[in-house]
Amino acid sequence: MNCYGRRLRRTGPEQLNSRNDLVSPPQHSRVNGWSLPLHTFQIVALLFYTYLAIVGFGIYIPLLPHGWKYAAYAVIGVLFAHHLVAHLVAITIDPADQNVLAKKNYSSPMPVFDRGKHKHVIQNQHCYLCEVDV
Repeated sequence: MNCYGRRLRRTGPEQLNSRNDLVSPPQHSRVNGWSLPLHTFQIVALLFYTYLAIVGFGIYIPLLPHGWKYAAYAVIGVLFAHHLVAHLVAITIDPADQNVLAKKNYSSPMPVFDRGKHKHVIQNQHCYLCEVDV
């Protein structure tokens, strides 16, 4: 059986401009992680953090021997508090570049990127959505 003589069938994406009209771009850009609507991963992370806190502090640590309980509460408590503070700081800050922050008006609608004019949103250190150098 000779499989080298066969032509390989190559597949690739269609070159058509097929845009789904059911999915529209967001009207306004997000300021930070508190901007609604929340992302699904944010909700999953919050639920998972709560679950781990309940299981860790309510089930696992109380099952430890008496001498280890206070040390475990202190270590796990400091780790959970540090993670919570880092998570809240990461959600609260605005990740935009300083040049974008100086020019951006969050009340205006978010511009739509036209791939006919430019291949990428950011080329040569210039953002074509915000019209600023980054």
